[in-house]
Amino acid sequence: MSKIYDALRKAERDRGRPRGKPDRTTEAQQPRLRHESVLLAGMDEQFHRSLLNLKNAIDSGMKGKESRVILFTSAIKGEGKTTIVASLARVLASGESQKILLVDCSVRNPELHRLFGRKNEKGLVDFLAGRATIKDVIQSVDQGVLDLVAAGAMDGVEGTQMLFGSERFAVFIKEVAAAYDYILVDSSAILEAPETPILGCRADGIVMVVFASKTRREVIKRAMLMIEKLDGTFIGTVLNRRQYYIPEFIYRRV
Repeated sequence: MSKIYDALRKAERDRGRPRGKPDRTTEAQQPRLRHESVLLAGMDEQFHRSLLNLKNAIDSGMKGKESRVILFTSAIKGEGKTTIVASLARVLASGESQKILLVDCSVRNPELHRLFGRKNEKGLVDFLAGRATIKDVIQSVDQGVLDLVAAGAMDGVEGTQMLFGSERFAVFIKEVAAAYDYILVDSSAILEAPETPILGCRADGIVMVVFASKTRREVIKRAMLMIEKLDGTFIGTVLNRRQYYIPEFIYRRV
């Protein structure tokens, strides 16, 4: 209890102090700061900080690798992985000299194009089915920084396992990995989609998103067993919507 009490006292003292130094932003820095403010508009500070920690974990797990193809999955649907991957893309794109590509492989329930106000007329499925080129399916979200490949139309396409296990998908991953610093892949829940394990084998790293206090432990264990069978590097688990019973800034000081 004494540590919590000391943390409370320190937090209260810090709240009364002026934070930061006078703004000495140069004119050259202003465009980048404006760019950051647009990309991160409306993002909670605590959430932003958590995403930066996730970025650090990814960079640590990918150390020594030439590419960063990161697969985001969950045990079951509705755990918030699409929100996490889209928000992480925004944070990464706010950095300097990094090109980010979002790829929607959640072909049964695609959402990324809606989140960024883009169309789903041509996407990854269209490329894999031979109906489009890679250039055709890449849409710019933020020119030169953040791009999106939507899921595409499933019309006339059967057997997602065959599509994602094809040589054409391997070519897609190889080409985009050479052109972007991060490729963030939003996949379907691993226990509900047979193609997700195939995607995991193509990824450099795997992140599993879990809805805190909702998903059953047994379900998580089954998902983890599936991930252990994949060839990709398991980076870790994101505990989404965790509830703090005392203010979160106190936890950081204890």
